[in-house]
Amino acid sequence: MTRIEWHATIDTTQRRARELVEQGNRRYNAVCADHQTAGRGRQGAQWLDAPGQSLLVSLILWDAPLPEPVGVIGVCAALATADALEAHYPDLPPVRLKYPNDLLLHGRKLGGVLAEVVEGVAVVGIGVNLAQGVFPPELAATAISVGQAGGRGAGERVSESERAALIAAISDHLRGLLTLWYDAPAQVHARWQARDDTVGRAYRVQDLPDQPIGVALQVRPDFQLALRLPSGETYNTYYTSAV
Repeated sequence: MTRIEWHATIDTTQRRARELVEQGNRRYNAVCADHQTAGRGRQGAQWLDAPGQSLLVSLILWDAPLPEPVGVIGVCAALATADALEAHYPDLPPVRLKYPNDLLLHGRKLGGVLAEVVEGVAVVGIGVNLAQGVFPPELAATAISVGQAGGRGAGERVSESERAALIAAISDHLRGLLTLWYDAPAQVHARWQARDDTVGRAYRVQDLPDQPIGVALQVRPDFQLALRLPSGETYNTYYTSAV
């Protein structure tokens, strides 16, 4: 059962979820907010939201065993979110995924995932644009919402009940995918491949001294990204940032 701690405004749900884990407070397994004042994505990128129009949640996976590699948590969370969104909004076009855990519609960013491990517990932050009708000019060409894509109404506040249903569905899908990773990892990879929109994109390699920019060739079965480097060499790594 999903037990949600609700906030009208918070700095970040991820910070609060980490705090609950550090306190050993199991009363909640999700933290959700109408608005974040300091939302962040991967690599510290700022996450902007319109109050009440986004899904802003951090899931706490109490007692869930950690997969190997732990980066699979974020991969599975992105898959789970895509599955839950399409199930909840039948008119939504197919959601695509960009490595390691961005959600795309029509090539524009719908949402993203930030996963980390705190004291042996996975904490998964998820942000999805749900009801925005208009984005700020600096985001208009690169962001999209469920509402803009025709999955639901745009420009309105999203009710707690709608967000709670999404959170419960994402949590269920995520736990199922993590179990599937232990039992049949090839099936998880196949599900990623069916949504993949990574090949051909440029990524900076963060675990090489000069951090070269390579071109994505494939997401491997172990969820390393295979890149073609400027030298022509193929390099496999978990440590990248999209350019």
